[in-house]
Formats: sequence, structure tokens, C-alpha cells
Amino acid sequence: MRKLNLPKERTFIGPALLWKRIAAFFIDIIIINLIILFPFRALFRKIIPKDYSFSEAYKFLGSSTNYSGFLASVSFVISILVILYFFMLENKSQQTIGKMLMKIYVASNANNLKKWQLLIRNLVFIPLFPFVLLWILDPLFMFFTKSNQRLTEILSKTKVVEKYSLEQ
Repeated sequence: MRKLNLPKERTFIGPALLWKRIAAFFIDIIIINLIILFPFRALFRKIIPKDYSFSEAYKFLGSSTNYSGFLASVSFVISILVILYFFMLENKSQQTIGKMLMKIYVASNANNLKKWQLLIRNLVFIPLFPFVLLWILDPLFMFFTKSNQRLTEILSKTKVVEKYSLEQ
């Protein structure tokens, strides 16, 4: 058997491009909308009159303590399901479906992703104070750090990376 003298592939792992991260997140949001949020639409259609606009429906749900408690319960269940989507996929393959399509993945500073790290990086999906502050602060950090890390990624010691190839 003759040994070929081929150049070695030169690759390195670096921070994922910002546009890939944003695209992956939007893909995940579309999937979450179809899988998690869509089943709740039928429930809301039974409660809210059909001819109501969004603002009228919001006022209607907020006007009654029964509905506001119901709305809080539903939003809590939805947030748990969203956290589970990210947690389970990133725990299994270090990627969500959006990240798979963009060829990026979650990495830990300590090489192995721990479950606590995955939970911390997804705290942004909890719709309670003070976590709702993360809805603004978390993505803003991406624009002000060299490696485009979110605040929850810094706290969890994780980062979203991709494999770069050096062509000769």
C-alpha cells in the first residue's frame, strides 16, 4: 500500500460568526413556534372572542384574575418547554436544530458541557423578574465582547463556536 503525501487539513475552532448565531436562533424560534406554541393557540381561541385584536385580547386576559393566573401558568409551562428544547438538544449533541443547520455548536471552557452550564445559559427564557432583564442584557453582550458571548454564556463558561478551515 502506497502512502500518499497529502497536506494535512488545517482547522481551528473559533467563535461562531454573529450572523450564523442570529440565523440559528431564528430557526430555533420558528421550530419552537411550530412545536411548542402552536398547540396553545387552540386553547386561546376557545377563550378569546374571534373578532378581538391583539391589544383587545391582551386587555381581556388581563382584566380578570382568573385569566391573568391562567396566562401566568401557560407562560410558565411554555418557558419550561422552551428551556427543555435547548437543554435536551445541547446536552445530547451540543447543538439545537438551528445550530446544526448553521454548523455551529456550544462548547465549554472546560471541554465537557455540564448540565448546570446548559441551565444557566438558558435562564433567559424564564418569564419572571429578574430574568426578564436578560431579554435585553443577554443579547446586548454579544455585540460588546470579542467572542460574541452572551451574558449567560459568560456566567456559564460556555461559548458558541464553529470549525474554521485554513486553505493553502
